[in-house]
Amino acid sequence: MKKVPALSGLAVLAGCASSPKDVKPTYIPDTAYSSMDCQQLGQEELKEGDTLEALTNKQRRAHKTDTWGVLALGVPLSEMTGSDVAGVLAREKGKMEAIQRMQIAKSCPGAGVAVVPATLD
Repeated sequence: MKKVPALSGLAVLAGCASSPKDVKPTYIPDTAYSSMDCQQLGQEELKEGDTLEALTNKQRRAHKTDTWGVLALGVPLSEMTGSDVAGVLAREKGKMEAIQRMQIAKSCPGAGVAVVPATLD
């Protein structure tokens, strides 16, 4: 009988928003950016970096809210509030990887040394 509460607790935790660092990128083909030159790729990288940072922060908040919601109320709150953006975050991470792969393929200055924002952890 003691296993039932433990298993139901695991089920609740499984419904929690993922930590941003645990969200894996969705594959985006490099061809999505193949028509861009190095300058355009750099601009796109900056734009996507801002979007990625905002989504990472939103996902981090959803993860923390769920952690506290489960501890205090026994339910993850992000699903009820719609604050879990893991799917969108995964696509943005994939876009950033595709841009960086294309920069390397085109031998753009600084390609391969770009660091994904530190807020992704």
